[in-house]
Amino acid sequence: MKLFVKQNRIFLSLYLLFLIAGAVIIAVYEKGDEIVYINSLHNSFFNEFFKWTTRLAELPAMLLILLIAVFSSYGRGLLLWLNMFANFAVVQVLKKLVFADQVRPSVFFEGKMPLDFVQGLEIARYHSFPSGHTATAFALFFMLNIITKDKRWSAFLFFVALLVGVSRVYLLQHFFRDVYVGSLIGVLVPSVFYLTFGQSKFYNNLPWKNKALFRK
Repeated sequence: MKLFVKQNRIFLSLYLLFLIAGAVIIAVYEKGDEIVYINSLHNSFFNEFFKWTTRLAELPAMLLILLIAVFSSYGRGLLLWLNMFANFAVVQVLKKLVFADQVRPSVFFEGKMPLDFVQGLEIARYHSFPSGHTATAFALFFMLNIITKDKRWSAFLFFVALLVGVSRVYLLQHFFRDVYVGSLIGVLVPSVFYLTFGQSKFYNNLPWKNKALFRK
């Protein structure tokens, strides 16, 4: 565990700062206050920026990243694929079974105040908690950080994941607490998965683990 933390200290240090700041925000402000504030900041540049940013946690972008991982090594590709499947399963159980009654901002503010929705997006209404996009982004980019030896990318990977989370609030798809818990899932799932499966004898003894496409 100590080695794991040391190897990922940049990403985890930045994430710890986010956890502390996020906990303060949740404790101080009422649910929905962040929506009202961020909605007041809408402009054409950020509308387009966050529309594209949020897609980094959607299927086409994920498939591209996972395919690139397979070109690096089959073992890394397997870790990413199984990690994303585990993350998806946890999020869906929480969304659809445990917190199925949690509504999105579009329903929460319905009849209370008008919101400036970004054009060209399908606005969800239910299954708000936790944020699946945020969990996906953190699970994907944190696992990339874990398996990447060059830690100069750590801060970049963290901020990309964080921007996906911010996009979910900006686009009025989630409350901040949805994003906060989504990020927790996205960090805990790959951590547990890597420390168990990724460090297991079974995984490390796979004969094709270090092979890759177009490389013997």
